[in-house]
Parts: sequence; structure tokens; C-alpha cells
Amino acid sequence: MKVYTKTGDKGTTGNLLGERIAKDSTFLELQGDIDEVNAQLGYLNALLQNNTNLNYTEKKNVMDFIVHIENALYNMGVEISYNFSQYKIKESHVKELENEIDLMLEKTPPQRHFILYSGSLEGTYAQVCRSTTRRAERVFVKYLKEGNFDSYPQSYLYINRLSDYLFVLSRFINFKLNKEETIMKQWV
Repeated sequence: MKVYTKTGDKGTTGNLLGERIAKDSTFLELQGDIDEVNAQLGYLNALLQNNTNLNYTEKKNVMDFIVHIENALYNMGVEISYNFSQYKIKESHVKELENEIDLMLEKTPPQRHFILYSGSLEGTYAQVCRSTTRRAERVFVKYLKEGNFDSYPQSYLYINRLSDYLFVLSRFINFKLNKEETIMKQWV
């Protein structure tokens, strides 16, 4: 099977409904941002895999959950490509993220200050993933508005919670690796 199809040589691509869509559309921007988050999560997992200073069980749980998130993002792409005529992301998936956030927060000291994105390589990269997820969220809103959708699907809520998860994951990893958070200094 060839990787190239040449069907996009004129600046369009197809969705799962068989429609041709311009490659500069909000639809493709959203799909691309979700793909970028997915690739970054794969890289974050590679960083975690190579870290020998994290507790094995906690590391494995985080890595397994990141793979779960990657699968969710692929399913989200399918949902978007079907123009929300099929729903893949359910409320239970959003709840899974919320539960993971709560579990990590129980094991992490409370945040008392604004922090700079620093610490371990893995913790800092989780913040990179978070900022890309925030971009995807902004484009998701734009896409939904352009399509005149009446409500926000669970997949949008999932992206919103994912950025929260990644913020907390960064803090959790840094705490587990004994990396201090850099407190933001306010300029006067």
C-alpha cells in the first residue's frame, strides 16, 4: 500500500463522509492540532519510559493512561470527520480524566502561587502538551461556531479537561522527581 494518494495535490482532503475539504479549513486545522497533541503525548510517554527515577507503578499507570488518551484523540478525530453524526467520546471519558486529575491532586502539594513551566524534562514537556491542547481547544470552539452546532459535544469537554490533566500531570511528575516549581515573580 502506498502512503501517497495524490488526491490532495489540489489543496483538498477528504473526510470520512467522502466530502472534499480545503486543507486550509478550520476542520483541517482542528484535526491537525489534535494530531499534534497526540504526537506530543507519544513523545511524553517516550520521555517517561526512559526515566528511571520515577516509581515504576506510578510511571506505568501514567503511561498507560496517556495511551488511553491517545486512543481517545484518534476517536475524537473520527467523530469530527463524521461531522458529529457519530459520537465516540462519551461523558464517561470526560469523567475518567477528572478522576485521574483528582488522584494526582491528592498526591501533590496544593498550588499556592502562579508557576513558571519548569522542572523536569518530562514535567516541562507535559506543559508543552498542555499548551498545544489549549490551541486545539480554541480551534475546536471556532469550528463548532462556524458549523452552527447547537451544543458542545463531549469531545470538546474532553479537550478542555485534557489541558487540566496535563497541567496537573506536570506538577505531579515534578513533585515525584523532587523538582521544585519556579514561582512566577510579579514585576512592579
